[in-house]
Amino acid sequence: MSAYAALLKVGLSFKTGKLIRQLGLLSALIPSLLAQTSTAPCDLNGDGAVNIADVQIAVNEVLGLSACTMNLDGTGTCDVADVQRVITAALGGACVVTPPASSTITLPIEVMGPSGTTASVSFSIASASASLLGGTQTLSLQIHGLKYQTESSVQVNNSGWIPINSSNVTLQGLANAYGGIGGGFHTLSMTMSLPAGTVVTGNNTVSFMFNGTDGVTSGFRVLALNVLGSDGSSLVPASTFVWDDPSNWQAPSTAASDIAAGQTLYTTAALTVPVLSGGTAAIQAHCSDCHAQDGRDLKYFNYSNNAIQVRSVFHGLTAQQGNQITSYIRSLDYPNPGRPWNPPYQPGAGLDSQPVADWAAGAGLSAVLSSDGAMQSYLEPSGSTAGWAANQYLNPRELPIALQFPDWNSWLPTIHPMDAYGASFTGSAAASDYTLIRSALQPNSASAYQANHLLFAQWDNDVGDFLGPLESPTSWTAAERQSVYAVMQWQMAKLWEVNQDFGLEGMPQAVFGSKADLRGWDTNTPFYVSPNMLHIGVGPGLGNGTQASWEYLAYIWYHLQLVLNDGQGAQSDHSPIDYDYVSGILKDFSNDTGAPEAMLQLTFLIKALQEETLIGKGPEYGITGFQPTESVPLSLVDHDWQGLWSATAPATQTALVQAYTQAWFTQISSYTPAEFHAGTDGNGRPWASTTENPALDDWTLFGGQVWASLPRLRYIGVSPALTYQISAWAATVWPAGNWTLNNTATCSSLSTCTSD
Repeated sequence: MSAYAALLKVGLSFKTGKLIRQLGLLSALIPSLLAQTSTAPCDLNGDGAVNIADVQIAVNEVLGLSACTMNLDGTGTCDVADVQRVITAALGGACVVTPPASSTITLPIEVMGPSGTTASVSFSIASASASLLGGTQTLSLQIHGLKYQTESSVQVNNSGWIPINSSNVTLQGLANAYGGIGGGFHTLSMTMSLPAGTVVTGNNTVSFMFNGTDGVTSGFRVLALNVLGSDGSSLVPASTFVWDDPSNWQAPSTAASDIAAGQTLYTTAALTVPVLSGGTAAIQAHCSDCHAQDGRDLKYFNYSNNAIQVRSVFHGLTAQQGNQITSYIRSLDYPNPGRPWNPPYQPGAGLDSQPVADWAAGAGLSAVLSSDGAMQSYLEPSGSTAGWAANQYLNPRELPIALQFPDWNSWLPTIHPMDAYGASFTGSAAASDYTLIRSALQPNSASAYQANHLLFAQWDNDVGDFLGPLESPTSWTAAERQSVYAVMQWQMAKLWEVNQDFGLEGMPQAVFGSKADLRGWDTNTPFYVSPNMLHIGVGPGLGNGTQASWEYLAYIWYHLQLVLNDGQGAQSDHSPIDYDYVSGILKDFSNDTGAPEAMLQLTFLIKALQEETLIGKGPEYGITGFQPTESVPLSLVDHDWQGLWSATAPATQTALVQAYTQAWFTQISSYTPAEFHAGTDGNGRPWASTTENPALDDWTLFGGQVWASLPRLRYIGVSPALTYQISAWAATVWPAGNWTLNNTATCSSLSTCTSD
């Protein structure tokens, strides 16, 4: 008799006296190798595997020899269907769980574990909605963690399994513009068409399956679902859905021995990763090397018990060891305002009113705008642009944008630098600087931070020196892209750890002085995570390998830099932000993705003007003072940048450009011609001179930028009177220029003006 036949016979013979004898037969027929390693509900004894022992427990529960706990088929009783599901899992199949019909569905629905892991929920459609279920039906979903096309599938009632991929779903919002599934956005809203009759009135069940790993991913989370009626309405009442509450989570064990064991495992356990061709490979890194050294990130961002255990098993540990690590994480006494799907530091209105300890949790996905144009009301509240003035402060932390920031998983290195580069990394200054910083700082000590803050710049430089020889401008393999990028991910994750551990986020004035904000980081590292700065070419190993995914990553870390450290009154040369450089990236970002970003462009120009002013030193100080080329309005009217304005009404563009130009001119004209003549740019060229003719300048020079801007500003409708005021001032700075001629210049397009 085969092992399968023996198991099936047990599943059908509960009421016969042969049951115990048949179980004995099973013990002989099912070798231990048949057991399926699992953390699923079919693992009734919690030993990390589904095997004959679990079948024995299932049978005992059906016979009433032990309490009924499994309830795998959602009936509320232990019956033959439950045992048959355990049998299927013991034979290597999926552990299928059908939840009982309930008035509520708890979110998120985590679908995490080995290949074939499923999760199901049930809901009821009112009979009054029957008329809205005719014809093709629509399922709406919001899912966090879809990284590749074959990752997941969905089943509705008796339908077959339907892959969730770009062929079967329609992504909502801007997700497609930034690469779609596996692209820039890691939480995706989507709709899926279902055949007529799939969803019925009364009880319905939706099941999700994790199809298998790509070698990195362990599953995904469903954050929202509904059935849309033919009129577009949601047929499952909002009251059906409730969110789990991390404050109610219980540790698998509160025993001191398990917590201590979990801490030891977290910092020292030997780990493996799955190899797609089969088997596993050992890695050098431990949990604490990629995550925060004490695991506080898992607590802070509220990774569930299930997620931590699943990830532990993914890395070669047992389910019991995963439970011990989970017990250790639950024991940590740290703030926990975050969620894995809410991007760290996502900007949003009112964020600064929250405690600084909550800042890293961000404003949540709800703060992400539907379009770049939706930023306008935040840039000019109540229609006022007074906050654009050079002596004001446009707060990037509270300015929502239409882009999701990278989620916490996107900060964590997919391969640790010690596994990518071995001793060349572990023996480098890039690695030792991290240890040095941790040893030099003291928790919540502003004096220790002030005394040692230069170590952060040293760390940035040493990481750059380590990566320099590894950056190839011509040819990249997927592994090379992943490894170089992972070095910067590692540094970002460790910077977060250090800022959290030592309470630095609320101390920027300790290192930048009284001009600084009340929260921020002392680093320019986020700017250099951009694959553009790393010279990483487009292709596999970075996002989903598409141009759109690359464009998103190239820009989004610049914006995170703006949020974490916008200059703090200490902007010098191109650090911490190369404001002028970002303008060019935004041009490419808009043109290549087809998603216009005019409000982002305005944001960076306003911030450049304000941060250069906040330094408190004029242009005579060169690149350590006010750098005039960082804030000239030329990019607002340059032909190559006009794709950014494609979704903006011309009259609105004119009004916004005029408002910025006025703010810029008010500040630029406050400096004397002598100050511009005394200062030099990064190439040693004066900002201006009495003999320079701006009409002959290229547009990298301050004079050429001002000269080219004025007729183009008039062309889009900016007040000629304002441009004449600017030219009158310019004549005192560049007296050799024919500014009267510039005043009469006209343009047939933004690319062709008579002054060129």
